[in-house]
Amino acid sequence: EVADNIAGHGGVIMNTGRARELGIEEGDLVEVASPINKTKGHVVLRQGIRPDTLLMIGQFDHWKTPLAKTFHVPSMNKLTPMLIDLTDSTGSGSDLVRVSLRRIGGLR
Repeated sequence: EVADNIAGHGGVIMNTGRARELGIEEGDLVEVASPINKTKGHVVLRQGIRPDTLLMIGQFDHWKTPLAKTFHVPSMNKLTPMLIDLTDSTGSGSDLVRVSLRRIGGLR
């Protein structure tokens, strides 16, 4: 129920124009891969995001609890390395990583 109330964060959010260039449509299943791991999710198209950027939340993949598994929301946690160089004194880190994107399925 909580995941249903997170507006716009039900998948891999990407720029509408860039998705069109790549032949990706709203709801398509994509694989997002970084040098250390990969995840998959359904595309959510938005105009207000940079064409060279993907947005994913990092809240529902940490412990893979039964409740979190039911959200079926891709998480950036498995894509980003935990590096002390990118961590500040409060424990926050830089949630940035270079990724590749590949369409692996059609509309939901």
